[in-house]
Amino acid sequence: MRWISAFTYASAVALLAAVVSEVLTWTTARSAFLLIWAILLLFVVIGLFIHPMRWPAWGLFVGFWGAVGAVWLLLLQFLAMADVLRQPAYGDWAAWPLALLGIWSLVASGLGFGNQTFPRLVDGLGILTGIGLLALSVTVWIGLDDGTRPVAAAAAIAYVLYAVGLGMVFWTSASKGAEAGRAHSF
Repeated sequence: MRWISAFTYASAVALLAAVVSEVLTWTTARSAFLLIWAILLLFVVIGLFIHPMRWPAWGLFVGFWGAVGAVWLLLLQFLAMADVLRQPAYGDWAAWPLALLGIWSLVASGLGFGNQTFPRLVDGLGILTGIGLLALSVTVWIGLDDGTRPVAAAAAIAYVLYAVGLGMVFWTSASKGAEAGRAHSF
């Protein structure tokens, strides 16, 4: 799981770089960093499948749709990077996979809240991230242009904090798994 941990940290850096690029109005750099984030987000979604949830069947079902959302977002980012998809269509299309990812984050963090592997703080940040991604989708859907940038920034900050927490959990899960493997090998 250490490779997923590294990809999770890298996804946080890529999204933070995209936000900075947006603030500095570097649209090409923003698109490139969002593409990198979308690629790395696939690994974060894969890592979330290890989350110990109280109802794993529900988590697996929603997790499948979260993975579909990550792939969908990746394809949209490729189209945006190739300048095939532009605003406002880009925002309308990207809102759907972000909503799926928000629901996946809410389900994984909400159903597993208080377990031993994922601390409450990390699950709390996952819930905030899910709410932020859903709020971003809603602002796009209702056409609240003035509210989209601040909500996007808040969702990005929540995701970055969540990704740092997830990265730590994935890292410690890998070392616990390696110790258990060594104990059983004797």
